[in-house]
Amino acid sequence: MFDAQGVADLFVAVATVAAAVFAGWQVRELVRQQREVERLETQAVSVMWEPTIAPHKPDADGSAVWVLEITLTNPGRMPIDNIHCVLHFDRPARRLRHDGTADEPSMSLDLVQAVLLGGASRSWTRTIRARFDAEVWLTRAMRATVSFDDMHGRPQTTSWPRRRARRPDLVAD
Repeated sequence: MFDAQGVADLFVAVATVAAAVFAGWQVRELVRQQREVERLETQAVSVMWEPTIAPHKPDADGSAVWVLEITLTNPGRMPIDNIHCVLHFDRPARRLRHDGTADEPSMSLDLVQAVLLGGASRSWTRTIRARFDAEVWLTRAMRATVSFDDMHGRPQTTSWPRRRARRPDLVAD
């Protein structure tokens, strides 16, 4: 019925099919992992802000001045473009410009960057005047959104902080 050569050929054919199926599964798994890494890199595009000058008391008019260092970071390997970063305040704030002029009060501050390379950061320094509130610091009540196009030209948006931290003094036991 089957000679030794036929059995050997059948075994080789089955082994070849099994190897092809395994290789296809491995390639599919690698593509899935790469997509997951790309998704995480996109979600990690972030913005942070740190006051380099923060007031401890209000001026005579009840407002105060903060100097903020704002840093946009693309931790991924690929560049992003058409970047629009919006910092949202919990109260109206005025941007004070270097020439001494002040913008109209606004609940947000817009920052734009054409391209940001993979693994790169972009920093801005902005001076802000807003109502002073010793209970709710301006920089703690801020949030930010970053909108950009990824390497595939797809629009993406991230928000920071991802969730609001609750003030420890307001948390019930």
